[in-house]
Amino acid sequence: MDIAAKEILKKIRKAEIITIFGHINPDGDCYGSGCALREILRDNFKGKKIYTLGYGLEYLYDRLTTYDVIEDEVIKNSLAIVCDVSELNRVSDQRVRLAKEIVKIDHHIESVPFEGTVGWVDCEAIACCQMIAEFAFYFNFKVSKLAAELMYLGIVTDSGRFRYEPTNAVTHLVVSKLYELGIDSKSLFDILYQSDVNVVKYQALLVSNFKVTKNHVIYCFADQHDYEQFGLRFEDISKNVNVLGGIRGCPLWLLCTKDPKGFIRVEFRSNGLDVQKIAKKYGGGGHKCAAGCRLDNWTWDQCMAIVDDLDRLAEENK
Repeated sequence: MDIAAKEILKKIRKAEIITIFGHINPDGDCYGSGCALREILRDNFKGKKIYTLGYGLEYLYDRLTTYDVIEDEVIKNSLAIVCDVSELNRVSDQRVRLAKEIVKIDHHIESVPFEGTVGWVDCEAIACCQMIAEFAFYFNFKVSKLAAELMYLGIVTDSGRFRYEPTNAVTHLVVSKLYELGIDSKSLFDILYQSDVNVVKYQALLVSNFKVTKNHVIYCFADQHDYEQFGLRFEDISKNVNVLGGIRGCPLWLLCTKDPKGFIRVEFRSNGLDVQKIAKKYGGGGHKCAAGCRLDNWTWDQCMAIVDDLDRLAEENK
């Protein structure tokens, strides 16, 4: 086990209050890792007060669990653990900065130095949930069925159902142990992979409107009207980039979605080429094959500079 993980455990043992935070626009791995860590720590450190702060993925609350709501004073007296987020300015609840101490568990490539005291980063883990599971199993912690299902959720969503790198032997070993804990994957899939009619209509719009560069980069720009005409919110649809993936001969795909406040969320994906370095150029980050950034006050014409960068990347790697 990584030395940083051992240091984090020492701090967990000393802390009376622990608060757990995730990133803005949370996905299954963010929600799953933060809530799973809370459940594991509550089950193994009965005298401690442990909370997970965040928002989003409400459709999973009845099946799994919800976030906590706490006052500032609780955070001020806590050890904060940020999960699945590389930088503090990307944490969804900026009250994290009130905490007595901040540590990190993450699998993203670091774009800037971590502002906290200890950072356990494993870019070879497909999901932060995989790291939480390895942490729990290595230290022989009790793991409930709920915690196991939360970790499975994060692994299966971040890996694209085990299609994306770096899914590996460790990933499948962890998942096998989660199955031994009694997870019900079918009932989770029944929730995860069903879509509302209006979401499918919006995805059809994206598929109808994408364009292709000379070096076979897929790109699509989605304006506010494009999703609001279907009664959808930005939070519901901003992560639809993989609707554009899987097209033969197209190694890179990009989705830019405009928020009602005016900023543009950019999602990069690839079949092996390094898009993280391009995301970093525009103030973002992520993984080699899956990254993103946020652009404030940009126009669609300006976004073509990013498309051009991706087109050059595709040309250089033919």
